[in-house]
Amino acid sequence: MNDSPVDPLAELPPYLRDILNQLPEDHSIALSETAGPLISDIKKLTDRRKRYAYLLLSRHRLTRLLAECPSPCPDLILRRAEVYEALGYSELALADAYVSYTLCLVALDDPDISDLEPVDLEGNPWPPSDDGQSEDDPNPVALKQKYRSLVLMCRSAIILGVQTQAKLWIDEVLAVKRIIRRLNGEEPREPVRDIEEVVGDFSEYSTIYEDESKFHKCVKLLRRDVKPTLFGWCQRQIYPWNEYEPDRMSKEALIEINEKLHVVAPDLEVEISTLPTLTPSMDEGMQRLSVGELRTSVSSTANCSSQLGLFAKKQLAPGATILRERSVLTAIRPHGEAVCDACAADMEDIDRGDRRYCVGCNIPFCSEECQRAANERYHHPNEEDYETDEGYPPAEAPFCPGSSGNDDLHTLGRAESSTTPEWDLYFLLLSRTLQLAETQKLHPLDLFETKYLWGDFSPTPEVIDLPLKSGPKSLPYSVRHHVELPLQWFEVLMHSRERCRPYSATWLKKYDWWIIQTLFSKFRGVADAQQSTWTGKPEVAAVHPLWCLANHSCNPNVTWKPRE
Repeated sequence: MNDSPVDPLAELPPYLRDILNQLPEDHSIALSETAGPLISDIKKLTDRRKRYAYLLLSRHRLTRLLAECPSPCPDLILRRAEVYEALGYSELALADAYVSYTLCLVALDDPDISDLEPVDLEGNPWPPSDDGQSEDDPNPVALKQKYRSLVLMCRSAIILGVQTQAKLWIDEVLAVKRIIRRLNGEEPREPVRDIEEVVGDFSEYSTIYEDESKFHKCVKLLRRDVKPTLFGWCQRQIYPWNEYEPDRMSKEALIEINEKLHVVAPDLEVEISTLPTLTPSMDEGMQRLSVGELRTSVSSTANCSSQLGLFAKKQLAPGATILRERSVLTAIRPHGEAVCDACAADMEDIDRGDRRYCVGCNIPFCSEECQRAANERYHHPNEEDYETDEGYPPAEAPFCPGSSGNDDLHTLGRAESSTTPEWDLYFLLLSRTLQLAETQKLHPLDLFETKYLWGDFSPTPEVIDLPLKSGPKSLPYSVRHHVELPLQWFEVLMHSRERCRPYSATWLKKYDWWIIQTLFSKFRGVADAQQSTWTGKPEVAAVHPLWCLANHSCNPNVTWKPRE
C-alpha cells in the first residue's frame, strides 16, 4: 500500500503547476476549493502575483465544472466571466457574460431566443421555481442574474470601445433595476437615483493591472455627446493556458512547413530571417492605443526579431510562377453558384465540363480537385439526403443540408444587405476553420492552415514579473462577429452534433471563446481579400498558410488570385 502524500498540484495542467510553483507558499486552501478560490477572496489578496495565479486556478476549475454539466450553467459561466474580467481579458468576459445573459432571457419566458437550456450546479433546470411568485412576475433569481450579466457586459463593452453596444445595454440595465425594485416591494423613485445605484455597481471594475483609470477614461468618452463607436479593440495574446501555439522557429516546424512548401513551390524554401525590430519595445510604449489611453512616446529600438520568410533556392526568371497554392480556408460572401466553394474561383471562368457540384446540396466546385478536397477536409456530402427529426443535417454530414434541409450554417454572415462586409469575411474564415477542424477531428489551432500563422501577439504575462498595465488592444473587435455569430453557429451545429453544444466538454476543449479570439488574431494581417466587380465591396477572402509567409512587403511584387 502506498502511503505517500498526494501532490495537490498533480491534477493541474503544466502551465498552472509552473505558475504556482514559482510562488513558494502554501496553496492548500486555494487548491481545496472545487470551483477554485472565490473571486471576492482573491481580490482581498495584497500580492498581485498571487491574485494572478489564483485567478488562473479559478478559471481552470470553473471550466472543468462547466464541462461536467449536462447543459450550460449560468452561475458558473458568469463566475468565469468575472474571473476573466479580473485577469484583464474583457473580450472573454464579455463573451461569457453574454451567454449568461442569453440563458436568462431563455428562463424569463423567451425560449425562442436560444435552444440552449440552462441548468444549475446539480444539473437541474434553472432557475428554480418560486412557489410564492406570481405567474405574471419574472423569476427573481433569473432577473438578478440578468442584471449582473448586463453590468459585466457593459463594463467589458466600455473598456473594449464598442460604445454603441454599451449604451444599449446600459439602458437595459436601468430597466432591469427598476423591475427588481418593484418585485422587492420598493416605491418608485427619481430615475437619477436608479442611475446612481447602477453607476455604483459599474464602479466595482478591477483587474490585477492598474487599469481602473483607463476604465474611468472610457466611461468619460462614452458620456461625451458624440457619435458612439460600433467597433472596438481587444488584446492579441497567447493566453497563459494556450498550450497549442507551436514554436514557429523550431527545427520540427521548419521541416513540416518545407514539406508542404515543396509540393506547391519546389524552387522555394522557408528559412528564419533576422530583421531589425521596427515596432517599439514594451518598456517604451506601444503605438496602438486602447480606448481611453493617452499617447506615449514611441521610438524604434535596435533590437532584432526573427521571422519566417520564403527564399529562392535558385535564380528565378522575371514573371515566373513561383508558388501555386490552393487553400480551402476561404470566405465567400455570395451564397450560390457564383464562385467555387473551396478555392473561391469565379465559376463563369470555368468550362462547364470541369464544373462539379456536391451530390448532396449542389454547392459548386471549379474542379474535381476542389470537390475532392472539400469532401475530405470540410464538407462530407449528404448523399442520401438524410436529416434529423428537426430538419437539420445528420451527424455524419453536418455541413451539407441536402436538397431541402436546414441551411442556417451557410447563411450566417452572408446577408446581402450587410453594412459590414469586411467583418463578415473574417467571421466566414472562422466558420470555415471550424468546419475543417470538426470534419478532420482536429483542434482548430492544430490545423496546418492555422498552426503557423503569425498572430502579432503581445507577450504572455509572467507571474514573477507581472506588468503593471495590461497588454495593448490591437485586434479589431465586434460583438456581432466575435460573440453573437459564433454562438449562433454552434447553436445550429449542436442539432446535428450534440457534442458541439456551447459549454459541453468538447466545445470547451476545441471551440471555447479564447480559441475563437486566437483565430481572429491569426486571420487579421494574413488574409487576402478581393472586391466584387459589381458592388466594390469585399466579396471573397482566403488564408494561404505558405503564401502569407512571403507577403510582408508594403509594395509586394507577387499577387494572389483565386485558382492561380
